[in-house]
Amino acid sequence: MRHKKVSRRFSRTSSHRIAMMRNLAASLIEHEIIKTTVEKAKELRRFLEPLITKSKSDNLHSRRVVLSKLDSKEAVKKLFNDVGPRFVDVNGGYLRIIKAGFRAGDKADVCYIELTKRVEVSETKDEALDPLEQKEEIVEDASKITQSKVTDEKPAAKEEAPKKPAAKEEAPKKPAAKKSATKEEAPKKPEAKKPATKKPAAKEEAPKKPAAKKPAAKKDKPKENWWSRFFK
Repeated sequence: MRHKKVSRRFSRTSSHRIAMMRNLAASLIEHEIIKTTVEKAKELRRFLEPLITKSKSDNLHSRRVVLSKLDSKEAVKKLFNDVGPRFVDVNGGYLRIIKAGFRAGDKADVCYIELTKRVEVSETKDEALDPLEQKEEIVEDASKITQSKVTDEKPAAKEEAPKKPAAKEEAPKKPAAKKSATKEEAPKKPEAKKPATKKPAAKEEAPKKPAAKKPAAKKDKPKENWWSRFFK
């Protein structure tokens, strides 16, 4: 019987549970808010809050103790440099659990767990906008320089433009050559058409066919019946 045993096993071995708590703690320190089940969040609170208390006193021994629990140098670095100093004047209650309904599929209780003192996103956005404004000014200056260069180059291009009509003066010579060639070749075409007059001669022979059809008129006479010779 498990009387007075508060720990949650999560149907995992001890090594699996420790690895899961380390991963959840490292994710929470990095993002400062995560979404998980209520039972995992309550167990994570018991695991991480003592480490945050330890991070308030920044010394070598404290760092080594926390590193043995988290097993993540990046998480330990942020915990002692950023998260710990926020809670120097706070005694406990570093994490907040906000329930968020039920998970689709298995209907498990889901919640958000976050640090009670988090860096607001709006503050980080304002700091990120300053370098962008500087880039816009640089781009504007560069655009002005390019526009001035383009205006200087345009008159030079216009001066070279009048040279094109000189090339057009030579162009009319080509049509003159084409006209002479076409005029000389044009009379040759009617000579080729003269043999076509032989076709009417072939049509004159066509009336011979009706002469062959004249014997067909004999068929119109009624044939005598075989019995008619007996009744003459």
